[in-house]
Amino acid sequence: MVNLNLVSHFLSHNPLLTLLLIAHFLADFQWQSQKMADLKSHNWFYLSEHLCIVALPLIFISVFIPEAFVMALLIFISHAVIDSAKLLLYPFYKNRQLDKMIFLLDQALHLFMIAMIYLLSKHIAIDWLKEAQYSLKLILFLLLITKPVNIIFKLFFNKYQVKNTDDDETITGAGATIGLLERLIMGIFLLFGQFASIGLVFTAKSIARYDKISKNQAFAEYYLIGSLFSIISVLLVYAVCLI
Repeated sequence: MVNLNLVSHFLSHNPLLTLLLIAHFLADFQWQSQKMADLKSHNWFYLSEHLCIVALPLIFISVFIPEAFVMALLIFISHAVIDSAKLLLYPFYKNRQLDKMIFLLDQALHLFMIAMIYLLSKHIAIDWLKEAQYSLKLILFLLLITKPVNIIFKLFFNKYQVKNTDDDETITGAGATIGLLERLIMGIFLLFGQFASIGLVFTAKSIARYDKISKNQAFAEYYLIGSLFSIISVLLVYAVCLI
C-alpha cells in the first residue's frame, strides 16, 4: 500500500523545497499563457520570455533567503537547459503526436532537478519558513488543483470532448473555469472536513447540465469523465500535500 502522506510529512520538514515547487508551478502553469506554452517549444523569443517568468519567483526567493541563491540559480539553469533542449529537438518530434509524452517527460525532468538540487545542497534552516510550512503546503495544494489539472485533463481527455452544434452555444473557456472552481470548492470542503458536502458541487453541475446530459449520451459520458477526474485529482493532491 502506497503511503501518500510520506510526501506531505517530507514537505513539512522541508519547507524550502515546498517554496521551490510553488515557484515552479507558478512559472510553468499559473503565469504562463496558452500561447506561450504552445510557442516556447519552437520559438526562441517565447522561450526567452518564459525563462524571464521562471526567474521571477526564484529571484524573489533569493532576495528573502540569500542562502538559497546558488540553489535557485542552479534550478533556473536546469530549467533553461531542459526547455532549450526541447526546442532544439522540436523538429524530431513535432509531427509524431508525442504531446502527452513530451509534457510528462518535461515536468518529470523539472521536478527531478528541483528535488536533486535541493537534496544535494547544504541544508538551510529558516525559522520563519518552518513556521509557515503548513501555509506553504496549502498554497501548493491550491496551485496544483487549478490550472495544472485543467491542462492535464485537456491533454489526456480532449479526445472525448463533444463538439458543439449550432444549438449548443457556449462561452469559450467556461468549461475550464467551471472545472477550476469546482475543484477549489472541493478543496475548501476538504480543508474544513466537510466531505459529504462535496456532493453538492456535482448536484449543482448536474442540475445546470441536466437537459444536455439526458439528451446526449456522448456529452453525459464526457461530463462523467470530467467530474470523476476532478474528484480523483483533488483527493490525490490533498493526500500528497496536506494529510
